[in-house]
Amino acid sequence: MTIALGKFTKDENDLFDIMDDWLRRDRFVFVGWSAVSTPANSLAHSLLLLWGPEAQGDFTRWCQLGGLWTFVALHGAFGLIGFMLRQFELARSVQLRPYNAIAFSGPIAVFVSVFLIYPLGQSGWFFAPSFEIRAAEDPEFETFYTKNILLNEGIRAWMAAQDQPHENLIFPEEVLPRGNAL
Repeated sequence: MTIALGKFTKDENDLFDIMDDWLRRDRFVFVGWSAVSTPANSLAHSLLLLWGPEAQGDFTRWCQLGGLWTFVALHGAFGLIGFMLRQFELARSVQLRPYNAIAFSGPIAVFVSVFLIYPLGQSGWFFAPSFEIRAAEDPEFETFYTKNILLNEGIRAWMAAQDQPHENLIFPEEVLPRGNAL
């Protein structure tokens, strides 16, 4: 058991206090996903290294450019790949078949394909909103994202007459959903 006598005073700030003060001033870093944004299309396939030509060592600018997203994506992929390879190594050392590593290879393949390989096929890392803009400008370009929006809005409009009979809503036939012909 420890008994403390007197009052503890801290004369100088430690690293935690310095970082806490720095974050609380005028920084945009918040708890949650709001600080992690994908880089813009203009940055194309840049890795956005903190010391690279885009951020030039400025951590705040690096986060604003989307460097934290590429950092998380790349290190997440490397971590998952390393984890799976370690599973293979452990299975080999105990002379078992690497069922665990094979079982975890599915989520790893999905992570790598969705967050790393798939964006590389687009004009940049910033892939989802650019689809939405393209679909708004080009009716022949359709994605699951905008198709779901159209489907939800269509169902909402279709059901509005039944859900709100007091409004006397009458929709022309051409605006109602027709199966998969969105």
